Amino acid sequence: MIIFKPQKRVSGGAQKALFTVLLLLAACSTRSYVVSDRHNAAKNLNLRGNESYFHGDYAAAAKLYDRALALAMEVDDRAGMAESLNNLGQLYVEAGELPPAQEKFLKAGLLNGEIKNKKGLAVNLNNSGTVLRLQGKYDAAAAELEKALGLAREAGDKSGCAVITNNLGLLALDQGETARARKYFEEALASAKSLKQHRLAAACLQNLGGLAEREGKLDEAIAGFSGSVEEDRLAEYSPGLAKGLEGLGRLFDKKGEPVLSQDYFKRAQFIKKRLGFK
Repeated sequence: MIIFKPQKRVSGGAQKALFTVLLLLAACSTRSYVVSDRHNAAKNLNLRGNESYFHGDYAAAAKLYDRALALAMEVDDRAGMAESLNNLGQLYVEAGELPPAQEKFLKAGLLNGEIKNKKGLAVNLNNSGTVLRLQGKYDAAAAELEKALGLAREAGDKSGCAVITNNLGLLALDQGETARARKYFEEALASAKSLKQHRLAAACLQNLGGLAEREGKLDEAIAGFSGSVEEDRLAEYSPGLAKGLEGLGRLFDKKGEPVLSQDYFKRAQFIKKRLGFK
């Protein structure tokens, strides 16, 4: 036989308290959903912005990065804020506006430092170092890049290490240390190819081609720029393709092959026109 125990009547105050607790739990659940939803939305906007950036549509990329930053700020998503700020900094570099670019990179670095994101901080320091190099502040640039490389290694970011190594090569080249620059470029290229990072491989090959051109080694330079075009074709990176084709046009002109030279220049100009570049 089942015996039912008589239930005590819950007081009105207790019922109200229980109802309040349930409301709070529901609100927390909804808040968690909203935060997660906005985190994902900000990440997707940054990814879409990257796609526009890769195709040379910087105006579209800027709008997407701005929207991503606003969403991340709404829910205090510091990782999302840092990523968006870093991306906006890259656009300022492309526009040649170095002070605002540096401001974005430093803000992103502070946020990544707060959340102990070594990989993200390494990216910010690498970009900050690049700005310093472009400003001719070579000692400061070297310090930033070396810090970035150390953090990337600690984070196990092989791709990041390769990017930073390539930028150390550019710094060495700017300082006239061609042998050291070549070593960095070749090291970065080997890593990029092993990681199937086509855009990075293209950049390294362009840098090696440019170095060979400086030294008057035209055939070696042509091999470098031809390789970069192939890698950028795989990455579907239109600005890189235009630069590579333009480099080939310049090199074949130096070799005294005007027909081939003009063909490359025309192909480069077609891409640049489509991208809205001058």
